[in-house]
Amino acid sequence: MANCKNCNSKLKAYARIDGTNTLVSGSLVLRLTKPKVGNWKEVQPIEYFNKTSQHYLDIVQATYPDAKLANTVAIKLEQFLSDRGIYANNTVLNYTSCSDDVNAPEFANIFNIGQTPPALNEFLGPFMGGGLAGYPHTGALGLQAWQSHATTDTPIDGPLLLINMPHIGVTQQADLVASNDNVGRMLRRGKTSATADNTCGAVVTAAQWVMTNLAGGSAPVRGAGVFANNDQYFTLATILYADRVTLCSAPYNFVSDPTKYSAGVKLATEYIRAKSFTDLKNTLIPVLAGQKNLYFLTATFINTDDGWAPCIDFKELWLWDSGAWTNLTTQFNTYL
Repeated sequence: MANCKNCNSKLKAYARIDGTNTLVSGSLVLRLTKPKVGNWKEVQPIEYFNKTSQHYLDIVQATYPDAKLANTVAIKLEQFLSDRGIYANNTVLNYTSCSDDVNAPEFANIFNIGQTPPALNEFLGPFMGGGLAGYPHTGALGLQAWQSHATTDTPIDGPLLLINMPHIGVTQQADLVASNDNVGRMLRRGKTSATADNTCGAVVTAAQWVMTNLAGGSAPVRGAGVFANNDQYFTLATILYADRVTLCSAPYNFVSDPTKYSAGVKLATEYIRAKSFTDLKNTLIPVLAGQKNLYFLTATFINTDDGWAPCIDFKELWLWDSGAWTNLTTQFNTYL
């Protein structure tokens, strides 16, 4: 990575060693320190395939001023938790992001299309707690299943980490940047242009339904019409319908004015992120009443063009412990 103010120059490459002193295939990780569990060896650094530049980061930060490289945020989160005695190799991660293939795990030694940062591979799992647009569609039952997978004999002792993030694309395609139409789009593997892309497509589709049906004044109906066999679509449309007045106003309504596409997708994505956060914090996670050591991070995941490093726009970090919430946002921000 060149000329990047958010890069961490102290990262080292480590690989697991088996009983015959042979590198274990697929075990390569980039970390600040050597993993604590297992037999690991520092190896000659490789040229990490994913890259960024100050120019691309400037494009992302034009829309998300506080965005940082996703792997940097993940590394800092691991460091923050470690300083609190919570270690990645003992913590079960619940990763609640969109089902989109570009959000698959990213590995430093495999040229795949996934952009979820490799530093998160240090945590156990992840438990797949998401669905379209990252809303926690697995609900309370999913959280209870995840809780039961804790490494402690008493599952309520954790430690657990839940990361909830909708995602949005930000392409660096020059003509889209020039026309302020680059947010909500990304260049995917095998494509020649980001112009026709929708990221997140589920957010765009739900927003389109609300914008198109606003005049009728009727809320989405579960199981009816386009929502038949489309319950996650119904949920997202319902979330956006609650904020329809602003979403359908002139600055954001990209159905009536395509030049408002990027602004509309950004707003709709934030509505879904905020609703996911509120539902998890106020309704879903409290179902785990006696749970200890449950860390909950909310953010927006920013996909970039294929082969480039994604970013995260961090929002808040909370601890749920024995029926009470503690806000750790300010403390974690000092690590970023």
